[in-house]
Amino acid sequence: MRAPSGSPVRATILALVAVSLGGLMVSCRDGGSSAPSAAGRPNVLVIMADDQTFESMRKMPKTLDLIGKQGTTFSNYEISFPNCCPSRATYLTGQYAHNNGVRDNVLPLGGWTKLKAAETLPVWLQRAGYRTAHIGKYLNTWGQTDENDKVGQGDISPPPGYDHWFGLIDPTTYNYFGYSVSVNGTRYQYGTKPEDYQTDVLAQEADNTIRRFHDEHPDQPWFVSLTPLAPHTGGVEAGGPAFWEDPVPAPRHAGVFKDEPISRGPAWNEADVSDKPKEIRDLKPIDANFDATEINATRKEYETLQALDEAVEKLVTTLKDTGQLDNTLIIYTSDNGLYHGEHRIPFGKVRLYEEGTHVPYMMRGPGVPAGKEVRPFAGNVDLAPTIVAAAGATAGLTMDGIDLRQVAADPSKYGDRAVLLENWITFTPNRTWGLRGGQWSYLVHSSGEKELYDMSADPYQERNVAADPAYASVLATLDQRLTALKSCAGSRCG
Repeated sequence: MRAPSGSPVRATILALVAVSLGGLMVSCRDGGSSAPSAAGRPNVLVIMADDQTFESMRKMPKTLDLIGKQGTTFSNYEISFPNCCPSRATYLTGQYAHNNGVRDNVLPLGGWTKLKAAETLPVWLQRAGYRTAHIGKYLNTWGQTDENDKVGQGDISPPPGYDHWFGLIDPTTYNYFGYSVSVNGTRYQYGTKPEDYQTDVLAQEADNTIRRFHDEHPDQPWFVSLTPLAPHTGGVEAGGPAFWEDPVPAPRHAGVFKDEPISRGPAWNEADVSDKPKEIRDLKPIDANFDATEINATRKEYETLQALDEAVEKLVTTLKDTGQLDNTLIIYTSDNGLYHGEHRIPFGKVRLYEEGTHVPYMMRGPGVPAGKEVRPFAGNVDLAPTIVAAAGATAGLTMDGIDLRQVAADPSKYGDRAVLLENWITFTPNRTWGLRGGQWSYLVHSSGEKELYDMSADPYQERNVAADPAYASVLATLDQRLTALKSCAGSRCG
């Protein structure tokens, strides 16, 4: 659930990132900045959760303290296409889905084979002299012969751009225990003992990799991408994923939030959806049985995040102990949010309301102001441009995003920025485009239906004012802007 300005949840999160001094930022769209000396370039550590909501960030005090409080938090960070594979493709390319071509989790519109892997972030960083590693989940269907492969019998050789590969093999990616990993092309199977817990194994691998990269080549910068399953739904044992089962916390965290009260915002089980599109109007109200299921699942999500919170602390401690902390750009975020009954949406993401698109984003490191919150809109389309600029690398394609270090340095220059939202919902005939900018959330459906929300007055998107004549001029302006964004590329994406 997106926490509105002034809400207790939002205040709890943002109180830990109070405004401090700014810093000098240098960047250029498409990574065209000149490369500094190898010794002066920062290491880059990206930690990306899976399906983590903005609201749940308050359950990660170590991360808030070690990254948020010591860096900059973007309070309006949006996922342009809130679904696993499209979101991660945008992370790796700096392009919206309409440019990178990955529009679903599976074929024909998506899956990892739709990504043009030869021109992605790790490739560009390798060319710039970085050592690179991926640890965790990649793109959906990676390692499978097709989406019906229940074991993962496909090609598990590393994609281009990685010096070290520790990639979870689909579909076992979605098992917190009993999963398979490709270690530079060799399959390893993990069991069901407490020490096999996925988040812990991935965190230890990231720790080992960071130490090894530093020990072997102390003057060579590195890039490590850590992408655990947490807090996504998952199974418990080997034999394939159980997408509809609760997240599985580490045994040491099981039950720590079993009595946690779960607050419900006004959007939950929305009473009046008469102003929503037909696909929402057709949803049944959430019943008591499903509500109890969602409450339990939410508590498990909180518990699952505890191991990830500990992993962040572990890695920051390692960076400090090895003398690398001050020269490492650390980014924490999620690939998308998740619905828990908001607007009667019982589960999943994809749809373009705030619970699915608005996620945590914070970063710390050289040139990043400490203890600062910035409000201009940003998104996952900005991840690769930020890293490319920080590394002094050159992108092999035209990126659509911008360097967020510039935004952190001078937010006033980006106050009118809008980010594009888009989806292709394969299980309905409806496609949706939208934008988030200023006080507005604007959605246009292929059915012809439109939604307009004044987020300053209606942060839970309860009142669609698209048909209200009083908003006609606003609608016309946003319509024009959205039309431009739907086909934008590079600098035209704003």
